[in-house]
Amino acid sequence: MDMAESKSMLKGVLVGGAVGAAAALLLAPKSGRELRQDIRDKYRQTSDKAKTLVTNATEKTKEIVSHVGQRASEVADKTQSVVRAVKDEAENRAPSQTPN
Repeated sequence: MDMAESKSMLKGVLVGGAVGAAAALLLAPKSGRELRQDIRDKYRQTSDKAKTLVTNATEKTKEIVSHVGQRASEVADKTQSVVRAVKDEAENRAPSQTPN
């Protein structure tokens, strides 16, 4: 699943959860004061969950970026070593170009 699909799915889950919670609260037989308090509580819970999800996703993204950068650096170093070795080998095998 790519990043765009993950964001879309996360938005869908959050919106669906909010709509479902709002519908459940509005259809429950409670007084206005109790209903408003329940809505505030559900909003805080949903907000906290969303913040946690965003924080976790941000941390995971940073870890992945760091890992990819490290691996790219390792590959670049290894490539430079191989190129140097091939160049040295080619220079050692080439016949001497000194005039007679």
